[in-house]
Amino acid sequence: MNVWKANGLKYILLFSLILCAVVSVVSLWSYSGSSASQSAAVRQGPSGGFGGGGGPGGGMRGLDSVNSADSKDQGTTGQTTDSSTEGTSTSGDQGTMAGTDTSASDSSGAARDGQHRGPGGMSGNGSGMGGPGGGGRSGNSSSAYATPLAVFAALFFGAFVFIMYRFRARDWKLGERNRGLMLWTVLGVGFFLRMAIAPWISGHMDLMLFRNWATTAADSLSGFYTNGSSDYPPFYIYILYVIGQIGSTDAFSPYMSVLLRLPNILADIVTVYMLYRLASKRVGYGISLGLAIFYVFNPAVFINSTFWGQVDSFFTLLIVGMIVLLVENRVGWSAVLFTVAVLMKPQGIIYGPVLFFELLRQRKIQPWLLSIGGAVVTTILVILPFSWGQEPLWLLDLYKGTVGEYPYASVNAYNFFALIGGNYTQDTTTLFLFSYHTWGMICIVLVTLFTWWMYIRSRKPQFAAAAALVLIAGVFTFASSMHERYLFPAAALAVLAYLYLRDRRFLWLAGGFSLTIFLNTFDIFYSSNSRDQYGIILCVTSLLNVLLFGYLVKVVWDCSQSTTIETAPSTDGVSPELPSARPAWGASSQGVNTTIDR
Repeated sequence: MNVWKANGLKYILLFSLILCAVVSVVSLWSYSGSSASQSAAVRQGPSGGFGGGGGPGGGMRGLDSVNSADSKDQGTTGQTTDSSTEGTSTSGDQGTMAGTDTSASDSSGAARDGQHRGPGGMSGNGSGMGGPGGGGRSGNSSSAYATPLAVFAALFFGAFVFIMYRFRARDWKLGERNRGLMLWTVLGVGFFLRMAIAPWISGHMDLMLFRNWATTAADSLSGFYTNGSSDYPPFYIYILYVIGQIGSTDAFSPYMSVLLRLPNILADIVTVYMLYRLASKRVGYGISLGLAIFYVFNPAVFINSTFWGQVDSFFTLLIVGMIVLLVENRVGWSAVLFTVAVLMKPQGIIYGPVLFFELLRQRKIQPWLLSIGGAVVTTILVILPFSWGQEPLWLLDLYKGTVGEYPYASVNAYNFFALIGGNYTQDTTTLFLFSYHTWGMICIVLVTLFTWWMYIRSRKPQFAAAAALVLIAGVFTFASSMHERYLFPAAALAVLAYLYLRDRRFLWLAGGFSLTIFLNTFDIFYSSNSRDQYGIILCVTSLLNVLLFGYLVKVVWDCSQSTTIETAPSTDGVSPELPSARPAWGASSQGVNTTIDR
């Protein structure tokens, strides 16, 4: 009995970790063993596949196989006519199609984020996009897992609000004995839970394009852009190349859809670990573990990497690393990660002003040289293998095509333009005096200038995370051509801003942005209605994003004041108590180096 009292928590943690690992292995084994039945289920269509009771033993309905160069959307039927076969394609993400996908690997005309160019060229998972007057949004036609996911999200955000109201730092004191095991249990459970679910989720049609690109890259990395027609920037092609090589083997070919998700599942876990390590130095162990739990089980994070299968988690990891290195005055390496982020996704340029502001603040020539040198060398190393046989400015042409690919006020982004009815409205349409595009550019300039002003007022590099948060939230909310997932890094950046500025309101912002990110992603992923629909989720989520940005402006205005003092890092690893004056969580109980908890 004494042994149980002394080691009971350790046994529970070990049991939880082992149980999740076993469930993950069984899930992957079952998925591989049922690949034949999955193939049959896919051929049956929605009624007999994923949408008709998918999951282990229930079959899966996969992604529609699309010849990106020649397919013609058939309204909302989810069928596509492939000119190479002159038939209706119904094959999908069967898990065994790594090397036999009927989609043309040379996906000329394939658009970024799994969507075809133009208003009539988008198709989702069994819910094709017709012309402007009809057709579905690029969502998942299956709703088999929608209800459990929605229930989990409701419980998560309910628990978040309860904890934020109920607990203070004094309630977060945890024993030091099992702290390492507790952290690895959180990370392990988060990882194994994702791996157990990933095989049984058909995902978004983006996975089809990623698989085609992985196959093309594995065939010839240097000829990826010359042999095919992808407008995705070059960095992530290296990741897809590795996946293509692994997936081409007999042992791993049944797990191609899992392999495509794996880099981003791992990025989720690494981001959590980075936030925990930083938090443990600044706010103590209890809150550090709480923040790790918040991020690893965050539905907004979960749905993106595990359900949708997109790469925003990997991109966010780069941005978080860039900010951390910038605050630690490792400007050269920060510039390297920023360059990699831009070479992975064009929207990485949104975070460029943060690096620029810090270089101006330092007023030294050496950081400029390090940043420019790091950016140039990184760019050369990344693009060189793809440059043989290309025009000298091929990369610039690639970005130009990508930027101009979605000329709409909003591309399923629930923001201000969507709130006023601008979703999939041409950005050349006049709104008051100017077009949507012009208003968006004006807002980008205003948001950037405001962020610069706040950075100057703060006079400290610790403001970098808050500045990055303002930039992405402001650009997403008020710029044109935004997609539903572009706000994804806001959740991690809000946590990072809290850790550096020690203002508890950033935790509320982290929860608020997580909610809107989840609602926006969930609605698009599972929707099968017209993209022109002006529904309640769109209205509420768009309004919340506008209100959250307004609240964020107030918070950063307060935090940029010179009276806000950086809190010294915690040295004992235990969460200190909050006095009645409510300084920021983790502030020193002796009243030294504290900040105002707003």
